[in-house]
Amino acid sequence: MAQISGLTLFLPQGVGAALLPCQTMGLAGVTQVIRIHGHTQEVRQGQVIKQTDDVRFAVTSYWSQEARPQRLLELARDHWSIENGQHYRRDRTQDEDRCPVRDPTAARNLSLFRSLAIFLFKAQSKAKGAKQSLPDFERHVHRKPWGLIHRFTQRQHEQ
Repeated sequence: MAQISGLTLFLPQGVGAALLPCQTMGLAGVTQVIRIHGHTQEVRQGQVIKQTDDVRFAVTSYWSQEARPQRLLELARDHWSIENGQHYRRDRTQDEDRCPVRDPTAARNLSLFRSLAIFLFKAQSKAKGAKQSLPDFERHVHRKPWGLIHRFTQRQHEQ
């Protein structure tokens, strides 16, 4: 399955006196408010199976002379590529957002273990008989942890 996404940036035309200054709304330092329309198509076997439209808003301290619409769109795409790549995997697969742990040290340690799971999944993904999804890999290791434990505890012999 693939996702094809298009983003369109809408900036207010002819900013008038009717708009409130950002400081009045509690957004000190904000110089632009941006509306971004996104259109996504989920494609499976060459056929569009689902289409969604969404609207996102962003605020920035860049003046319009510093960041033209194309640059603002690039910044938004960069932000969402990171969000979709890392956070989506952590939240959808590992349910990180619903984790009840609030102690900073424990939360950091859990995050490190989640990162380790993603790293180990990627490392095994090219091997013969590898698990094709992170949930499958995690279930396999949960059911049969000895292969992974052996991998980390075996001594490396000098050659």
